[in-house]
Amino acid sequence: MKSSKYSRFCRRIFSKTFERLNISETNKNQILEKADISIVYKEYYSMILMNIIIGFISSFASTLILYIIIPNEIMAILILIISSVVPVGIGLYYLSLPTAKLKSRGKNIDNFLPYAANFINTMSVAGISPAEIFETLSTVKLYGEIQKEAKKITTEINMMGIDTITALKNAIRISPSDKFKEFIQGMLGVIQSGSELGPYFNRCVEKYMLNDLMDRKRNLESLAVMAESFVVTVIAFPLFLVIILSIMGLTSGGISFDFMFILAFGILPMAYFGFYLMMKSGMGEYV
Repeated sequence: MKSSKYSRFCRRIFSKTFERLNISETNKNQILEKADISIVYKEYYSMILMNIIIGFISSFASTLILYIIIPNEIMAILILIISSVVPVGIGLYYLSLPTAKLKSRGKNIDNFLPYAANFINTMSVAGISPAEIFETLSTVKLYGEIQKEAKKITTEINMMGIDTITALKNAIRISPSDKFKEFIQGMLGVIQSGSELGPYFNRCVEKYMLNDLMDRKRNLESLAVMAESFVVTVIAFPLFLVIILSIMGLTSGGISFDFMFILAFGILPMAYFGFYLMMKSGMGEYV
């Protein structure tokens, strides 16, 4: 997410409001930067306020039109519910977005770090300087969010004229991944001590690759358990239940199909969606 004409317009409208509140912006701006949201604190939260107002007006107006067309108590209740839920939902979404993106970026960096460290180690063995290593890394799309972190380091060195050590220190400050911070901090220690980077990179690659292998094994075990649970709960159990209910219907003179409809169109879709959320939460990301 980047600054736009709309977000700048929102900031101009609510600038005086934020000046009166006198909120410290340093921590807020750092969170936005770590989440790769290229908007300052006042601009982002001004946009949230404007979106909440627009959401309230549009939801209230649309439900009011429906109430005019169909005037009854249910539509009146809908006006209150929808005009309350929509702005609250918009506010919660945008307020939680920076933290969610920060965590997502940190996880992505942690996942790709073993392979990026191996790439850096290979280039270091060839005698390439850290600045050139990150410049090359910034052009490789295979390493996910690490490429963006490398781009920030390269931009500060090439465009802003900052030395490599300062650029690496800034990378530590704005990185959402603790592992990447530790990796860069180790690089700084080696560079400042005058030692060679090769042995340090070798140790990092061995450590990260071993940890990655262990994570994959744990993930496969979790995935196997989840697959067995999926087969039992949403495939085998419903089939057995249908057979049992059918037999009971034949012996008892008929059964109500209400439960069958609830099972088919309510319980099973919710179960499928629950397993989907479990997969999205990270159980299958290494597979």
